[in-house]
Amino acid sequence: MALSGVQKTVLVTLAVIALVIGAIVHKVTRPVALDREQLSQSGIFLFDSPRSLPEVEMLSAAGGSWGKQDLVGQWDLLFFGYTFCPDICPTTMADLKQLVDALPETSAEQLQVTMVSVDPNRDTPEQMQQYLGFFKAGFHGATGNPEELAKLARALSIAYIEPDTSSENYLVDHSGQVVIVNPEGHYVGFLRPPLKPQELSQWLPRIMAP
Repeated sequence: MALSGVQKTVLVTLAVIALVIGAIVHKVTRPVALDREQLSQSGIFLFDSPRSLPEVEMLSAAGGSWGKQDLVGQWDLLFFGYTFCPDICPTTMADLKQLVDALPETSAEQLQVTMVSVDPNRDTPEQMQQYLGFFKAGFHGATGNPEELAKLARALSIAYIEPDTSSENYLVDHSGQVVIVNPEGHYVGFLRPPLKPQELSQWLPRIMAP
């Protein structure tokens, strides 16, 4: 059946309206690009390009080996600290627990938090496992010989000073930033201390989104 001029006009008008509505819906539902200025105000810094990590041979706090392969398959937050640290380490670990608890369940399931020891002289796997258990957050831990630790720290721009271990109660000077590693095992950015768990819990799901 041939369409009349009015019917054709109506169909064309409806098609145009549908296209306009579709464009509006796409614009509204499309994820907004991450604002670097807003991210930095929340203490988040992302690189323009991911950075590769070296192969390292360290020990897991849970037993067995630990290395680059343990940073593949999920998002990771790495904090370099030590179990005898009197202040910054327990504070940071508590903030990381608060952050994980505030994340949506799907995001929390895709995130792994690991403490890497800058005091391998005292931080045995057993010591780290006991320490991490205090936070009741399923955190992971890694320790190892000074050479492997230094290799990983250099790749992640983590600063620390090897201590004089002749004193029983020595302290270790180290940076407090938290490294972000993507599921491909690449260094993509860091969180600057002091951490802001509530703000970070709003941004991380967007950073982790496919």
